[in-house]
Amino acid sequence: MRKEETISICCKSAMELNSELQYSEKNIIDLKILTYEILDSIIVQIEVRFKDFINLKLFELTNNMSFKDYKNNFSMDKLMELKNHFPDIFNLERLQNELEILYNSPDKYLTPKDLFNYLYKNNLLDVYQELSKLSQLVLCIPVTTSSSERNMSALKRIKTFLRNSMNDDRLSNLSSLTFEKQMLNELSTDPTFIDEVIDLFAKTKNRKIDLIYKII
Repeated sequence: MRKEETISICCKSAMELNSELQYSEKNIIDLKILTYEILDSIIVQIEVRFKDFINLKLFELTNNMSFKDYKNNFSMDKLMELKNHFPDIFNLERLQNELEILYNSPDKYLTPKDLFNYLYKNNLLDVYQELSKLSQLVLCIPVTTSSSERNMSALKRIKTFLRNSMNDDRLSNLSSLTFEKQMLNELSTDPTFIDEVIDLFAKTKNRKIDLIYKII
């Protein structure tokens, strides 16, 4: 990445973007120095951000592109890594059995998300308990921090100075609605969803107004 050829390409692109400017020899040298500094900063940030990336190799167990290989050669080293990082979460013997069943079922060569949805929709979460936990664990690890940052921004919008007396339960519920907006939109396509929510809200506790009316 930090090669003279790369620097030259970056500088050339920068000068083309600002073609109306005149570049002297000194300007070009300064531009190269600046480009080196920018690339050095990027390299350092990449190294810092991905220094623990090797620890995530254990999640290759759920990489559907490798299932065919694991069918003939089960990856015990990744299973042991999983044990080292999450010693009290998984029953390894049962997980290995469930993974072997998965690897021997080509029709289930699915991504972690699709696999979990398949288990959920077919009421197999109790049958494949360890596999479902592994799928959920993989899905909970964010690729970037942007989603977490968006969630924190949403919290600031929900709990403002004027809403400072909001209790934790209400804050948690409103936050869940905000974070899972896509799921909420999908649920709201069901014509009975709104009525069911209103009925549930009305039956939760006594209200000052009647929210449920009987048709006589």
